[in-house]
Amino acid sequence: MASHHDLEPVEPREAFEEDTLDARYSQAAVLLSVGAAVSGVTDMVPTHESFAMPDLHPLAGTGPVPLPDAVAELDVAPHDYLTGQIGRIPSDEAARLTRNLFDGPGRGVAVNTAAALVEAGMHNTSPLVRAAAATAALDTTGPREDVIAELEEAAQARDTDTRELARTGLYRANPRHPLLDRYVVNRPEVSTRRRRSNTAVLSHGTWAARSRWWRPGGDFYTYLDGLTPPLHVHDESYMWSGAYSAAARDLAADDLVDWVAAQGLDRPDFFAHSHGATVGNLATQRGLRLGRLVVMGLPVHSAWLPDLAQVDQLIDVRVRADLVILADRGGQRLPASRRADDRVIERRHGWFSHASTHEPAYWARHDIPSSLLVPVP
Repeated sequence: MASHHDLEPVEPREAFEEDTLDARYSQAAVLLSVGAAVSGVTDMVPTHESFAMPDLHPLAGTGPVPLPDAVAELDVAPHDYLTGQIGRIPSDEAARLTRNLFDGPGRGVAVNTAAALVEAGMHNTSPLVRAAAATAALDTTGPREDVIAELEEAAQARDTDTRELARTGLYRANPRHPLLDRYVVNRPEVSTRRRRSNTAVLSHGTWAARSRWWRPGGDFYTYLDGLTPPLHVHDESYMWSGAYSAAARDLAADDLVDWVAAQGLDRPDFFAHSHGATVGNLATQRGLRLGRLVVMGLPVHSAWLPDLAQVDQLIDVRVRADLVILADRGGQRLPASRRADDRVIERRHGWFSHASTHEPAYWARHDIPSSLLVPVP
């Protein structure tokens, strides 16, 4: 996991030549970028100068590649590969394919090379890299039994980034996959309370309703509750189903509007991760007034942006080239017009790790709480 330090990108051309935590996350980002490009979503490919991918626009709309064509680019026996008789593929093979991807001439060669690189990633030693490769393979060669099996295994990994990435890929392969049902809860009922409550509310993202970090007693809840000056964190966090669908987020936004009123809250601060932040955005579109809306690792989609007229301040906390957002096919930053608004504070620190934005160590390391002290314009 990446919870104890900030990841640093390894130059994509060289990512598969190293075997470090930074390199493995960089490898995953390369593979997800290739999948996004082949599917035609080239505008989601990272463009930061510290992680400069080649021009992948020629790959747009060229998939899926027949698996034998992808395998032909690998230095393995095609029959052995297609019949599942190989083990791990050495990293120097992936490094060779990456160099070819950057330097290879011609559209056809690039497409097959990109697909071959993804296949090599499917046989990497790192579960994170294999999860990224399986997610990318949905676009480069298309869903198939071994791809689904890899996503199923990774969806149950102990590492948060690996499992959230794999669950996103698994949903894309089969939105009704029974494994995903384990990670959602029934739509909670809205309860009413008479006594007045406090002012900051936490919520979770997709498939995280049963996790602990956002609840009273959880590590991030406890961290926020101990800040100075105090946030007066509410003694109940906001739970929604955590299902990965627009319909689920719409229902959760409706419920959040009702829940805030039922809890006796008046213009609370709202802290939420990933698509839990989307729920908060949608609630503002329904007229919910918020003090500070603190979105952490928000996948940016134009239909689900907040109504800034309903918030005093928006604090956008994120890493660069977030792997889960790459798999989600969301944007990595708010539109420039939103970032220019005086009410918006953007905090971008670190790379790749979707989970890090709700970790106390990340917040402390980058002094994110200082943004909570910035006066509202």
